[in-house]
Amino acid sequence: MFADAHAFCFEEAARTYGINQALIESIARTESNLNPKAVNKNLNGSMDMGLMQINSFWIKPLGLNAGELISNPCYNTMTGAKILKQCIDRYGYTWEAVGCYNATSKHKRANYSWKIFNALNKADRSADGERKLEVGVKIQETQNLKLFFSVRDEMSGHEPSAVSRVLKMESQ
Repeated sequence: MFADAHAFCFEEAARTYGINQALIESIARTESNLNPKAVNKNLNGSMDMGLMQINSFWIKPLGLNAGELISNPCYNTMTGAKILKQCIDRYGYTWEAVGCYNATSKHKRANYSWKIFNALNKADRSADGERKLEVGVKIQETQNLKLFFSVRDEMSGHEPSAVSRVLKMESQ
């Protein structure tokens, strides 16, 4: 599943912060399409850098080296995992925490967590369309985001995803 050249970075970040490796990689895929040199300028003047698209806002509060964020994929991934862990500490291991990685407003957090949900769902399928069973990301649903995902699944008419099934089993 982690065929890219930076798989060891995801493994180390997952181990260090106790976060599912598939979740960290799905965030990196969503943020930068796994491009360690990705740099995006935001309308507010800040910049997002590297695999995990670390916002320049974090440089001073976390004492980061901006050059390392772009030149060192593992440093960038560890920083992203650290930020995600802060969100998990604040919201629990929930979709709200996943959304917190990217956004401060509730609406934007819900939209972002939906993107990650879809990325995990995509990673949960093999090339021939059959489901893989090893992803099993353990994330609790908050009441608001549970409703959001349920409504989206109902509207699409799709069978609940493996990620949804894992979430439901864990909440029982």
